[in-house]
Amino acid sequence: MNNQAPSSGAHASILRGALASLGVRLFDLPSRYGFHLLVAASLGVMESGRFYIVFSIVNTLAGFGRLGVDRALTRQLAVDTASGREGGVRPATRSAMRVVVLMSLVATALLAGFATPVADFVMHKPDLALPMMLGALAILPQNLSTVVAGGLAGLHRVGYSQMVYSWLWPAIFCVAALPLVFLKQFTVLHALLLMAASFVMAAGVGAVLLRRFLSPYPNTGHAAHEKQHFLARGLSFFTLELTQLMIAAVPAIALGIAASPQQTGLFALAWRIALINLLFINGVTGMAAPKFAALHARNDLHGLNRSAAQAIGLVLCLALPVTACMLLFPERLLAVFGPGYSAGATTLRILAIGQLVAACFAGMPDLLGMTAHLAALRTINFISLGVLLVGLLVLVPTGGSMGAAVATSLAIAFNAAAAGWAAHRLLGLFPLATVWHGLLIRLRPVRGGRGS
Repeated sequence: MNNQAPSSGAHASILRGALASLGVRLFDLPSRYGFHLLVAASLGVMESGRFYIVFSIVNTLAGFGRLGVDRALTRQLAVDTASGREGGVRPATRSAMRVVVLMSLVATALLAGFATPVADFVMHKPDLALPMMLGALAILPQNLSTVVAGGLAGLHRVGYSQMVYSWLWPAIFCVAALPLVFLKQFTVLHALLLMAASFVMAAGVGAVLLRRFLSPYPNTGHAAHEKQHFLARGLSFFTLELTQLMIAAVPAIALGIAASPQQTGLFALAWRIALINLLFINGVTGMAAPKFAALHARNDLHGLNRSAAQAIGLVLCLALPVTACMLLFPERLLAVFGPGYSAGATTLRILAIGQLVAACFAGMPDLLGMTAHLAALRTINFISLGVLLVGLLVLVPTGGSMGAAVATSLAIAFNAAAAGWAAHRLLGLFPLATVWHGLLIRLRPVRGGRGS
C-alpha cells in the first residue's frame, strides 16, 4: 500500500525520516548551488545583481500568489490522515489548487502590467522592465509546484515533496543552461526564461506524483466547508511564509533601490551561501512539520517536545561546522564564484550568525502553525517584518550590503527566538533546553560504583 500508517509515522522518532529527508535535500548542493554558481560566474557581479533584483521581486509576488495555502494543505492532509478522515483528502487538495491558480494569475498580471512603471519610478532602472515581464511567467508554475509539494508533505511523502519544492527546478535549469554558458550566450533574459521553463517541468513531475499518492484515498468526501476556510488558514500560514519571503527577497530589492547593482550582487551571493544552513533547517522541518500536526491532534505533548528537540539537535549537528567555515574562511568561499565577490566576506559573516540563531530554534515557527497557534505566529511574524523593514530603511543607505545583512540577521534571530518562547508559553515546550540537557548527560563522566 502506498500510504504510510499515520499513527506509526506520528509516534516514531523523526531522526530516521529526517536523515532520509536530508539525504534528499543534499541534491540541493549540486543543483541549487549549481544554479547560483552558473548565474554568478557567467553574469558577473553587475549582471547577477540585476538578475537577483528581478528574482527577488518574482519570489515575493509568487508568495502573494499562494498566500500560504500550500502549508495549510500540508496541515490539513496530515490532520485528516491522522484522524481517519481520508474522504476529505482529495477534495481538500483540489480546493487548494483552485485557490492557488486564481491568486497566481492575479500576481502574474500585476507584475507584467506594472513592470515598466516600477522599473522606471521605483527602481530607477528602466532596463529592468523587460526582465520583470519575463520573470512574471515563472509565478504560476512556481506556485503550482509549491502547492503540489505541500500536498505531498501532508501525505508524509516528504522526500518527493522536497524534490519538487527544492532541488528539481534548479537541476533542470543547470542542465538547460550549460550549453548557453559554454557558448557564452547566457544573459539575464535567458536565465529568467529558463527559470520559468524549469518550474513548468517541476510542477508537471509533482502533479504526476501527487496524483499517484492520492489514488488510494476515496473520493467521497465533501470539502465545501474547507473552501471557505482555506484562505483564512492559508493567510495565517502566509504570515510565516511572508516573513521568510521578505527576509529572503526584500534586502536585495532595497539594495536595488538605494545602492548599486554591485552591492546587490555581493549581498545576494553571500546570502545564498549562508542559506546552506537553511537547507538543513528546511530539510528537517519539512519532515517534522506534518508529524507536529499529527502529534498535536493526539494531544501528545511529550512526543511533540521530543520530536522538536530531535529536529533542533540534528540541525545543530549539521549547521555548526558549516557556520564555522563561513565565519573563518568567508573570502575563500566567495572567491569560488569568481573575482570581485570576496568583498562580501563581512556580509557573509553577519548572515551566518543570524542563520545560527535560526538553527537553535529550528522548526519552532512551523510548530506554532501546525499546532494551530496561528494568532501568536501572526504576531511574531509581523513584528519580525517590522524589525526587517526598519533595519533596512536605516542601515542600507549607509551600510550597503553589510547594512542589509545586519537587518536580515536581526529579523531572523528575533523570529526564531520569539517562536521558541511562544512554544514554551503556549504549549509548555522547551526543546532547546531538552537538547542541552541531553548533551550534558552524554558529556557527564560515568561514575558507576561510586557513592553519591
